[in-house]
Amino acid sequence: MGETMDLQYIFTSLEGRINRAKWWAGVVILGIISIILGVLIEVIFGTGFFGGFLATVVALALFFPTYAVCAKRFHDRDKPGKMALYGLVPSLVASLLDGWGLTGIGDQLNIIGWLCVLVNLGVGLWFLIELGILKGTPGSNHYGGDPLAALT
Repeated sequence: MGETMDLQYIFTSLEGRINRAKWWAGVVILGIISIILGVLIEVIFGTGFFGGFLATVVALALFFPTYAVCAKRFHDRDKPGKMALYGLVPSLVASLLDGWGLTGIGDQLNIIGWLCVLVNLGVGLWFLIELGILKGTPGSNHYGGDPLAALT
């Protein structure tokens, strides 16, 4: 399955494993989409009610593809894909709070804003190390064959 993985598989399936390179590609693609849509929403609609609503829609729309990418990477580490939810749900809540303007105004973060920053930094560091740096399980594991086996 390692050679046949495509973007549709990476972003929509919760089954199987992906290596670090495919995880990085998925994360970069989702990050670029998020940044572009976020900037467009803020420039066109501002940070008022409608801008916050659209930011919420974008965060919710990108949640499942992000979960799919991370779940498959956790599988590669021989861990349940649901572990991704431990980081993604708090990050989603932080994004929603920010989208609705509950984290402060401009550069003046309130306590909720600082908590959101800390949550996102913690999740980001955990995912960077666990999913982006550490190697997957060599050979087959509970979730499928080694995604690197087809590359050698």
